[in-house]
Amino acid sequence: MNDQKTITKDDLATQLAQEGRMQKGEALRAVEMIFALIANGLVNPEFGTVKIAGFGTFTLTERQAREGVNPSDPGKKIQIPASKAVKFKPSKTLKDLINNK
Repeated sequence: MNDQKTITKDDLATQLAQEGRMQKGEALRAVEMIFALIANGLVNPEFGTVKIAGFGTFTLTERQAREGVNPSDPGKKIQIPASKAVKFKPSKTLKDLINNK
């Protein structure tokens, strides 16, 4: 079982408000705006990639339609439709930080 705490948008806003010396409402709007800009960068057909130096790269990828196995009825084949997914590749800086903890 995983005993690690999950960091939420509210947690990020609280920390930003404390460290950035701003009101929590302002910090929450800033956090929400950053996430919206990342999402918009991914769905914008002109881009599809969001690179944040020192953190990592988010990339929109397309999954092909494929045949799979129904998990509730393992003998039955099902068609899985094509879909889009977001992949994240951490930067070297983030990998180093994680590996040195």
